[in-house]
Amino acid sequence: MGIFKILGLILFLIISYIAFVVVVPPLNLPKNIPTIPFYVIFLPVIFPIDQTELYDLYIRESMEKYGAVKIFFGSRWNILVSRSEYLSQIFKDEDTFAKSGNQKKIPYSAIAAYTGDNVISAHGKVWRDYRNAITKGLQHFDDAPISKNAKLFCNKIKERVQNGQVSVHMGPLSQRLALDNISQVALGFDFATLKHEKNALHELLIHIKKQIFHPFFLTFPFLDLLPIPSRRKTFRDIARFRGLLVKRVQDQLINNYKFEQTTFAASDLIRAHNKGTIDYKQLSDNIVIILVAGHENPQLLFNTSLYLLAKYSSKWQERLRQEVKNVTDPKALADLPLLNAFLFETVRMYPPLNTIINRCTTKVCKLGMDIVIPKNVYVGYNNFGTSHDAKNWGPTANDFEPDRWGSDIETIRKNWRLAKNRCVVTAFHGGRRACLGEKLALTEMRITLAEMLNQLKWSLDPEWEEKFTPAGPLCPLNLMLRFKENVAK
Repeated sequence: MGIFKILGLILFLIISYIAFVVVVPPLNLPKNIPTIPFYVIFLPVIFPIDQTELYDLYIRESMEKYGAVKIFFGSRWNILVSRSEYLSQIFKDEDTFAKSGNQKKIPYSAIAAYTGDNVISAHGKVWRDYRNAITKGLQHFDDAPISKNAKLFCNKIKERVQNGQVSVHMGPLSQRLALDNISQVALGFDFATLKHEKNALHELLIHIKKQIFHPFFLTFPFLDLLPIPSRRKTFRDIARFRGLLVKRVQDQLINNYKFEQTTFAASDLIRAHNKGTIDYKQLSDNIVIILVAGHENPQLLFNTSLYLLAKYSSKWQERLRQEVKNVTDPKALADLPLLNAFLFETVRMYPPLNTIINRCTTKVCKLGMDIVIPKNVYVGYNNFGTSHDAKNWGPTANDFEPDRWGSDIETIRKNWRLAKNRCVVTAFHGGRRACLGEKLALTEMRITLAEMLNQLKWSLDPEWEEKFTPAGPLCPLNLMLRFKENVAK
């Protein structure tokens, strides 16, 4: 068959797919909630619109009125919710709204090959086995590497300032920090991206992430089934990265039996593997997801925190600087009211993962009083919508107001727990599947921000366009900051 016939066949298949699957949702989906037009999800690929603008223009009105909508994403129609009562039901009824990640939803895709079957996306006994192996290492960890890396990070910025660099692109630098933190704290080896500008494993990670998270292939993952040369290369690159990462853990913890004397999350996973609780692929999948989720989400939250501290520098950057300047014990940062109120409000305003669709109904069920959902339908939630709903947060829902959390640390903690329990802040999920990495992520934020506030001052680059990412992870897009040293330390 000639190349033009093959291209014609591919084009015909794509058009047919769009006509019969994309444009109109399945007839068995609930009729009493609105349908977001199929083209909405593609707009950021075509136009310079970010996902906060997309939500406000095309989704907010329907979502806030009905609490749930039908939306196309990932080659299928899904139910997307934001109403706190619906979220509470989903989080509580784990057996009906079962976790079903990419390894089940789109097992043929590049992103499924990347993350595999893991503690975030697994269900039932398999998930419990993963959780039992990982929880201790993520809840009880040594924060000394985080403090050390925060100092290295500040030195990297000061080097750039001293060399006359006017603006600093925060994305690549913050990724280096986040990778070193999670590798040292949870995986038992040093990624060493802050120490070495050229790092083969880091460069490969950057390369494959560009391939995996290409908007077109994320929206139409079925294309990964086709013999597209660039996508076949993506799969090979993913396999190479996973192999190198697991080898690093193996060299550091397994070959010398170091895992027997350490309490890293990776050490506990190795012990579970040696006992036969999990197999080698499950061990590999969970090592990968610890690195992936353990660096991506803190990196997003960190960049957003820097953005907000720059945007509101006269009020919040200076207030926090005064609060942290005399704190010498990193653990004492958890007791500072302003710092914690600021972090909780940052999570509320810009949850690192905006839209999460990884639950699948195991039977016909009813969401709320009257939304009947068939079996095998994917249900997700829009974290940004929930945390910006005036029903939950009043007329200031869209305003950045850390003071809303309280003025003393006891009140602030109580309000944070209440917000999570009421499902009006869902960035760290909820119920039995609440994020195991919340404590670690917030610890990273406190320590690193405190170090930066003591050593540096920063502002938004006036030439940077204030915009957020167009899809997927939520944070300032290509954030550019200007720094100067804090001489009045």
